[in-house]
Amino acid sequence: MADQHTKVPSIQRFHVVLTPGFAGFDALGQLEYYCGITPLFQTGLSGNQVLHYFDNFPTAAVVTRATRLRSYLAKRIARGEIASRDEVTLVGHSTGGLDIRWLLWDLHHRKDPIVVDGGVTVDPAKILKCVRRVVFLSVPHWGTNIADWVRDQPVLRKAVVEELRAAVAGSQLLLLDQIENLIAGGAARLTGAGLLRAVQDALSEADEHNGRPGPARKAEAHEAASELGLYLRHMASDFGAIDDLTSCPRRAVKPVSPAHFSAGDREKELKLCRDIEFRSYVTLGRRPFHFDRGRLAPPWELAKPWTYPEISKDAALSAGTDIGYRTCYRACAGGPFEQPVLRGKVTRRLGGAPQYSLEVWDNDGVVNTLSMLWPKGENVLVAGDHMDIVGQFKAIEADRGSGRKYRAYDLLKSESGFSEKIFKEVWNEIFAFCLGRTQAKKTLAAKAA
Repeated sequence: MADQHTKVPSIQRFHVVLTPGFAGFDALGQLEYYCGITPLFQTGLSGNQVLHYFDNFPTAAVVTRATRLRSYLAKRIARGEIASRDEVTLVGHSTGGLDIRWLLWDLHHRKDPIVVDGGVTVDPAKILKCVRRVVFLSVPHWGTNIADWVRDQPVLRKAVVEELRAAVAGSQLLLLDQIENLIAGGAARLTGAGLLRAVQDALSEADEHNGRPGPARKAEAHEAASELGLYLRHMASDFGAIDDLTSCPRRAVKPVSPAHFSAGDREKELKLCRDIEFRSYVTLGRRPFHFDRGRLAPPWELAKPWTYPEISKDAALSAGTDIGYRTCYRACAGGPFEQPVLRGKVTRRLGGAPQYSLEVWDNDGVVNTLSMLWPKGENVLVAGDHMDIVGQFKAIEADRGSGRKYRAYDLLKSESGFSEKIFKEVWNEIFAFCLGRTQAKKTLAAKAA
């Protein structure tokens, strides 16, 4: 029997925290934001790795979202889930990357302790000490044109959110739900858009009359309806992220979004994060329109029909894409975004990514590609749209009897060449990076040299 004073050495653990982007969530019913990640994570488990799915506010301002992430990490530390020896990698997709940047900025400048769980205090330095690596996925470090476009359409945006809220409210009544499903389903069949199919499935799952009958299914339907209703209430009450994501802010807003940091603040930010390793995955969608090289693309203006996506598309270039992707791509292509001065460079191209030079109007359907180039660490170019890299690149059937048909979709049908093979390659790289294996190989190579 071991002596009672013998100390059992603690195991250093590696935590990977997945942070969602704009309009993101952990899961809505069976719909997962980061889909197919856990199975890949499990293949390399060795007992000291922990995967966290962080559930953030969908459309709140970046500072609000970052504050929630700060509280999440502080709670994990206060409860002993993240120990002092552990290493944390923050993985942020899209707006989630800006949340991470603001979190780190705030922790470096914060003097007061963070209070959680009814009075427990956590020193900001404890969180900073644990964060060793950051992975950016399709992050708009300098903003994105699509945010400028959405900001300029407040009436249209409000109408869409209110229509969805009305559909959720009616999902508890069979007749209203059937009507909403017919509308969404008909539009999905007409356009072939995976995004509309996802809306249709969300409404179906929230209806207790769909799927296997019984008390469990009824409870699941109520839960799904509640989650979806809360999600839409958040969107209706706080859409501040749009202002934080624009490439051209209209007015000075405090606190400043990381996408709008001055050159001086960006340089200070990099110095503050000098002990953190970074890696960025930069996504490039297929070009469904023809724009002049070396010039800005004309903006899509509702008052000018000839700029509309279905009128301005190139028949050959857009073949195979859906209307959802073309609409998003067109809104993102034209606008005030210009080439950032302090951006990083593409250091590697993965999975047959195009070799041509990136244009200012190139994007992945949501974010201008040049805006994703972080000036520190690797920038890996991947041929794929904005949702491909988080596992939303193909339809995956849902569990039988759940009320929905699919739990994952090809949300933006871009035909960019993204595949299961590339998805696995990207995420296996990410997990190796999170465990420090990449750095270890570089160190060994340097010693051998």
